[in-house]
Amino acid sequence: MTTLEVTDLGVKFGEREILKNLSLTIPSGSYAALLGPSGCGKTTLLRTIAGLIRPSSGAIRFGKKLVSVSSLVLPPHKRNIGYLPQEDGLFPHLTVGENIGFALTRNVQVLERKAIIEEMMDLVGLNGFENRKPHELSGGQQTRVALARALATKPAIVLLDEPFSNLDQALRADVSEEVVALLKRTKTTSLMVTHDREDALVSADVIALMREGHVVQFGTPENVYMQPISAEIAESTGDVIELPAKRFKGGRLVSPLHGVASRAAASAKTQKAELGTLLIRPEEIKVHTPSRKYPKAIIREIHYYGHDAILDLEISGLRKNLRVRVGGPISYKVGSTVGVEHFGPIRWVSR
Repeated sequence: MTTLEVTDLGVKFGEREILKNLSLTIPSGSYAALLGPSGCGKTTLLRTIAGLIRPSSGAIRFGKKLVSVSSLVLPPHKRNIGYLPQEDGLFPHLTVGENIGFALTRNVQVLERKAIIEEMMDLVGLNGFENRKPHELSGGQQTRVALARALATKPAIVLLDEPFSNLDQALRADVSEEVVALLKRTKTTSLMVTHDREDALVSADVIALMREGHVVQFGTPENVYMQPISAEIAESTGDVIELPAKRFKGGRLVSPLHGVASRAAASAKTQKAELGTLLIRPEEIKVHTPSRKYPKAIIREIHYYGHDAILDLEISGLRKNLRVRVGGPISYKVGSTVGVEHFGPIRWVSR
């Protein structure tokens, strides 16, 4: 197991800065996800760690081994990495066994090579496929062969650049689950680039959220989902409601979903309200039968998904409808009035 440590990394393409003083530490044996919009530098970071791009500044360490610094940049073949690109990159004229064996150096003896290939095929569950060509395999099987090839050299780090993006939706979830389980079972430190926030939340031990060449937030899936540092970051990990609000001294909130301020707070000239925004997840709002206890809303649309549904609610004080997620089965009707209650954590963003 090997810790991956990136310190103050910079990458330039001409005069354009792609990565800017980026720092990141992936704990030994962890499966980490790089999540962010297109163009934020995710793949550039991955390729720089792999040794395919020369950085302009900073350092990269695999455990205690320094693989990149201003005076020393080790080439990819000396870094002991496994790399899974967006396309599996299998050689169409080689068999499955030959594709896996291609990663091994010529110094590996015939019997040892055969043993490693057999071990890798067993590891990814492809026993009996050694003599097949890539075109004779399904998309998921091809991905597993590519993973076997990446693991054949017993790499210190495995880097994955959206390896499941070419698979259809139904197959993607199954193959992703298999690959992640295998990497975790072998305790291989891994870093995956992805646009799929659900994949990152479900599979990763830690998530690095990137924006414009920086890692802006890092933590466990629960941490980055429940405690986003901004509305933009909240949107990158799930649906979010931005609710205008006022906050008075002592923490009292006034918003379309929260109680009216006390008379003392409303009338006191010395007490000013702080304007801000509440970040609320759609599943953090409960829907009740109408009563004086809760703010009222009118159901304008229902989006039914079977296991749950999204209700579009019109509520006084909001220009846009409030989108609320409720569990199924549902008995709500469009046009009916309901009470709404926010029961989740308070995520306050000052204006």
